[in-house]
Amino acid sequence: MSLVEGAETIVNQCLNVQDGEEVLVVNDGNDSDLIDALFEVIDSRDVEGTYIEYEEPENHGEEPPEKVADAMQAADVVIAPTKKSLSHTDARREACDAGSRVATLPGINKTIWNSSLQADYSEVERISEKVYELLEDTDEVRITTPSGTDLTFEIDIDLFHTDTGIIHEPGDFGNLPAGEADGGILNVNGTLVTDHFPFAPEGTEVEIEDSEAVAVKHVGDETSGLAEAFENIEGARNLAEFGFGTNPKATLIGNVLQDEKVLGTVHIAFGDNSSYMPDGHERKVSCDIHWDTVCEKPTVWFDDRKVLDRGETVFMNE
Repeated sequence: MSLVEGAETIVNQCLNVQDGEEVLVVNDGNDSDLIDALFEVIDSRDVEGTYIEYEEPENHGEEPPEKVADAMQAADVVIAPTKKSLSHTDARREACDAGSRVATLPGINKTIWNSSLQADYSEVERISEKVYELLEDTDEVRITTPSGTDLTFEIDIDLFHTDTGIIHEPGDFGNLPAGEADGGILNVNGTLVTDHFPFAPEGTEVEIEDSEAVAVKHVGDETSGLAEAFENIEGARNLAEFGFGTNPKATLIGNVLQDEKVLGTVHIAFGDNSSYMPDGHERKVSCDIHWDTVCEKPTVWFDDRKVLDRGETVFMNE
């Protein structure tokens, strides 16, 4: 199957690249076939395309080399189909502050490229904005799952945005494939049991008090990268994000880039929340990681309104 259609979706539909713009593609060693497809489209247009490859960082959210950060700020458009995420880095934020339009695609592979990446983003936008509108009137969210998650947290809508895949204005940022309403969360309490999470076994229980992970109980005697991060990385225990998947073309495949966008799922992240929290906010945490765990078949309440029922999108019928 040709990869060009996915590249056209990124360049034309999502980023609306215009003639004469400078387009930077950055990569940390991800699939070169994806890069070739991007440049097949870029080179067919009257735009200036530049490619920079750098060594893969250890964790998602680590800063890229300075030369990459500088180049991101200088470009009109940045496309990052990397292995490790640049979404929650100062380099990405500063590029957007300088006016760059940035699309990050951390962990993208050919399966995702040829499926959920090519969603109808007008429909993704419609669903995302509906969820955001519901959150505007919400004070507290509760999540339960068949595996045992039972979490509550508070919503400040000023900390939320929609990730629709439409990245057309200077300074816009999006994570592709798109499809979520997401933001920083406050006063998180309860139990999170992992369903889809690359950094801990399925069924790992994390006890949370006042937005901090205070205990981890693994399945059997296993340890995990999550527990090691809690011990060794400052800020890793922070409950950073709530996201609500809104991409009807996405399915669960075991890759968080797509899994967190699946309509009928929600996700919670540990670590860095500085993309959501303004300077000076008492809950702003800068951290070397931002790790998302996807909840399968969640039942979700926005205050007293049930919006998901074991993954069924009851809010769509309102």
